[in-house]
Amino acid sequence: MNKSSDRPSLTRIELDELETFLWVVQEGSFSVAARKLHLSQPAVTNRVKRLEDKLRVKLLLRTTRHVEPTEDGLFLRDAAEQAVSGLRAALSRFQSAAESERNRVTVAVTPMISATVMPAIIHAYQERYPDVRVVLRDLPYEQVVRSVVDGKADMGVAALDGTPRGLRFQLLAEEDMLLVVPANHPLADAGVVTLDMVRHHPLMFLDRYAALRKPLADEFGRRNLAFNPEIISTLPVLLGMIDAGNGITFLPRSMAQNNARRTRTTVQVQDLDASRRYGSVVRSKAELSAAAQNFRAYLRQHFRERLEALG
Repeated sequence: MNKSSDRPSLTRIELDELETFLWVVQEGSFSVAARKLHLSQPAVTNRVKRLEDKLRVKLLLRTTRHVEPTEDGLFLRDAAEQAVSGLRAALSRFQSAAESERNRVTVAVTPMISATVMPAIIHAYQERYPDVRVVLRDLPYEQVVRSVVDGKADMGVAALDGTPRGLRFQLLAEEDMLLVVPANHPLADAGVVTLDMVRHHPLMFLDRYAALRKPLADEFGRRNLAFNPEIISTLPVLLGMIDAGNGITFLPRSMAQNNARRTRTTVQVQDLDASRRYGSVVRSKAELSAAAQNFRAYLRQHFRERLEALG
């Protein structure tokens, strides 16, 4: 290989030597450069001397009053200023990106909470902390958990029946379940009903409410009653089925009241002990940024009131 075509090595040149040389040229003085750099004058002199020895050229002409760059010194000054300026710009960009990342909070949230509770919370938070950007990821429950586990989201917010493995849970709110029936249903005007009254009507459930179905199944079993609800995948389909008179369902109070219309109404079941827990989750060993910690604390303080306001 022809060594003459190899690029010159920069490993012997240290950045502090180049920067010190530039200060001396700019100020025309070793002593002034030393003050600017908060160094002793001998330290500045030694740095420039090391640079000259490595390059094997004379860079500065020293007089009793002033320091002038040689022709080689002028050439190095122009090249070094360009290089150092480019490096400073790169470092500034990286620093800005790191600062922006520190002030960015990514929150994975299930669809219903994303559409109802979170928008107002995020708006109020960013008005109070304009330097922080909160990014909302609207995802199904399983993907909310996966995003937090994989580190793609700083935290997740969802209705949880338990704490998924590898995550830490913080309770935000808890609310009871209401029976939702068509407006012209026999139970619509009852106000408060019992499970014995409910059992005579076809039940439908959202697929993700497995934890609610279990206590109901146990209760129906104790009464030797059949429990075969129809499972619906999405809320819009479930509500459409109710409006068409195909059955009745249970929903968390805020969701039920938020979706109450002339076509449907809500009823309290007095002998049903069932609720939904809403919480935020983070990775068990996660080291949250200051912005993420602050937003999680704000969420804990204001989530319940925003949830209750939906009713």
